[in-house]
Amino acid sequence: MNDFKQSVCALLILILTNCCLNSLSAADPPVEPETVKKIKKVETQVLTTNPPQLFVAVSGEVPSGGFTDVTLTRVSYRKPPEDGIQDYYLKAVPPTQPAIAVISEVKARDRWVGMPFWVKGIRVHGVDDGVKVVLFNEEQSKARPRVRRFKGTSNSGSYDEAIKAALAKLNKALADDGVRDATATWKVSSVQGEVGGITGLNQLSVIIIANRQPAWKTQPAATSESKPKPEKSE
Repeated sequence: MNDFKQSVCALLILILTNCCLNSLSAADPPVEPETVKKIKKVETQVLTTNPPQLFVAVSGEVPSGGFTDVTLTRVSYRKPPEDGIQDYYLKAVPPTQPAIAVISEVKARDRWVGMPFWVKGIRVHGVDDGVKVVLFNEEQSKARPRVRRFKGTSNSGSYDEAIKAALAKLNKALADDGVRDATATWKVSSVQGEVGGITGLNQLSVIIIANRQPAWKTQPAATSESKPKPEKSE
């Protein structure tokens, strides 16, 4: 009987201990993100699509490792700012446990579909003097993104296989111009197939068109020697 009472008491103590620990854990306030002190680099790309789009990529410095949940927050206004500059804040959640005290880099992106006409540039805030301003020049705001086409082919008539082949070429091209950590938007442009013949041909080709962020560099203009000469009419 005494053993039973001791077992019951031990079980009650264990339950109460777990409840207290859970209460303490639940009482811990969540760690709020803080503004990154130093903004290192800001890259922007304006796409004159319909609606227009703005891509922003920002990197900053934090005093240690262990920062998480990095976000690039766009400020909302009741009325557009008079200077036409859109404000952003680069924020991250600091570590809650001891972290290596080495200056580290954090990165975040923002895609703004439907960027309003009044935006003439952006201002990314760090702490104190950790602010970078990027103004859009007229050529940048009017330039259309360079579109590239990628073709994938399947000799077994598989649409999935053809798409994967086209996307493999796109992924390889993301690193062109020495760019790291690029992204791209793409869509299917055309699908074409060919079947029949003695060999039982069953070929399917898919062409996708893509825009990269940051944009691919424009190809150099063709020289007069490389341009095809028009044929003379007889």
